[in-house]
Amino acid sequence: MNPSALILEPSVPFSDIKTSIVEKIWQLNNIDLLSTISGLLGKERPKEPELKPYTMEEINAEIDASLADIAAGRVYSTEQVFKSLKEELPWLE
Repeated sequence: MNPSALILEPSVPFSDIKTSIVEKIWQLNNIDLLSTISGLLGKERPKEPELKPYTMEEINAEIDASLADIAAGRVYSTEQVFKSLKEELPWLE
């Protein structure tokens, strides 16, 4: 069988179909896009975790822990941070 015989000519030019798809994607926001893609793949979109604001006690505990780290010398200089970033993410230079 001739492989070219299996190719069906679309009734709408492919460029029009592609343009239509791109236009639809631009019309969707990110959440709608994820939902649409998930739906096309037959998967449900995972539920997002419920976020709660920090309490003042939690904020103060984090501040106290950070101040204790500074007092104990458990800190990084700016140079150390940038060096580490350049090593881990060389394309950002």
